[in-house]
Amino acid sequence: MNQPLEVPRGGVTAVRKRLLALTSQSERTVMLGTILLASAVSAATGYVLIQCFSINVLSSLLWIPQDCWLDSGMNIGRHCFSDYSTIVSFGMRPNPWEPYLLLPPDYQPAVNQYPAAAMMPPMAFGLLGKWLGAPRLGLIGYLLALTVAVLSPAVWAARGARGLQRVVVFVALGAAAIPAWAVIDRGNSTGFVVPIALVFLVALCQRRWGLVAIMVVLAALVKPQFAVLAVALWAARQWRWGGLAFAGVAISNIAAYLLWPRDFPKTITQFILHLFGGTSAGPTPTDLMTDLRNISFGRALLLIPDAVKFFQTGGKIPGGFLAGPRSLIGYAILVLVVVSVLALGRRIPPVMVGVVLLATATFVTPFTAYYYLVFVLPVAALVVRDPDGPPGAGIFDQLAPQGGQRRAVGVWVSLAAALSIAQVALPIVLFSVYIFGQLGARGVIGTTPVALTTLNLTPFLWLVACAVIIVSYARRPAHSHGRDTGPAREGLPDPGVSTSSPTSELTTESSPQGPA
Repeated sequence: MNQPLEVPRGGVTAVRKRLLALTSQSERTVMLGTILLASAVSAATGYVLIQCFSINVLSSLLWIPQDCWLDSGMNIGRHCFSDYSTIVSFGMRPNPWEPYLLLPPDYQPAVNQYPAAAMMPPMAFGLLGKWLGAPRLGLIGYLLALTVAVLSPAVWAARGARGLQRVVVFVALGAAAIPAWAVIDRGNSTGFVVPIALVFLVALCQRRWGLVAIMVVLAALVKPQFAVLAVALWAARQWRWGGLAFAGVAISNIAAYLLWPRDFPKTITQFILHLFGGTSAGPTPTDLMTDLRNISFGRALLLIPDAVKFFQTGGKIPGGFLAGPRSLIGYAILVLVVVSVLALGRRIPPVMVGVVLLATATFVTPFTAYYYLVFVLPVAALVVRDPDGPPGAGIFDQLAPQGGQRRAVGVWVSLAAALSIAQVALPIVLFSVYIFGQLGARGVIGTTPVALTTLNLTPFLWLVACAVIIVSYARRPAHSHGRDTGPAREGLPDPGVSTSSPTSELTTESSPQGPA
């Protein structure tokens, strides 16, 4: 008779120990490891796509390099960093919101959908280039400033690491970060939100409410939807600071229109009409909502019906497909998030409120461009480095040093940040995008083959991460356990932990209000 195969008890124990060691890794290790692993997978799939299918992998992850639709003198080779050159071309006119440019594919007069405040960063460098008589010099200065802005979280986080890990942190959060290069490749001013958001989150950790209010105003100057970050002050029951932040946002955004005084205040109503009416040239608002580079919450929740329609129509989603719910989903989620964090109040640490609001403000609009993912860089920096913690510790190490109290929160935020930073081109659906005429020439001059990427999964990951954060603190408030107050800095002693334990000592040293 055949004897049953017996597994040595020691082997089972060894496997369990390995699994326990794997699952008990800190959140910063999970995030950094996932970024490095996903980057390696991306390099491997990129090699296959290039060698076997002649796919333009860089254009799949970023954007086509031949974007010089205008003959404005602001080009480097065949690349014009078109979000910069387009806004500067509009802004050099007395009224930037009058129809002006001829944009592909139909080359009809287009209108400007940027508010006045959002035009200020590119215009500062555009005017410098005009004053020097060298538009390209203004472009180069703008790109250098944008690069410094998007790499600032990587530099800040690396300074809180030890030894060789500094290099790992900088590479993972900077050199290998696809959102950082995407915003530089487009020349979009969204990148200037990155250092502002980093200071905003650090100020929430340290409860510096005045600095939080200033950062809200600055972020809303770059992109108005980030005014919702002021809700973090109200969630912390800082009613006066929250009111001042909203007032500052309103005053500064209206005052920016005075930089073009000729048709003020008519320019404000023109912008509002253009924002909701779309452009008279190029894709319509409904076309943008079904664009493959749209990463809004609406696109995330409709990903399955969109995929079915995509294959049914041979690779093209009709512009009006589910347009009604698609345009409202993000705003409904925004209302739910705001109501939830206000209701939770001090039950949830301010920095966690900041993370939730930062993600929600990014994905709320019906069309969210792919380069808006730069918001994950300051979040990832805090996962790696706690501003008030010891070297080598992140905010979740302070939040739950044993890995068990808020494990779901830490893991979801870490994975969402990691898979937003490291994106993979997928050899599944291959298609071509048009290349339009260069330097003012009209018409289509060719196509470039591209592939789908993991980009479209990111809003879904952040939606789940926000829900996990809210549900976790709704079930158990931050102040119910002393060590669970890390980023909130509640400073309450944990009755279940001896004051002589290492955990208690760390709490005492890192919090000015800790037990004596």
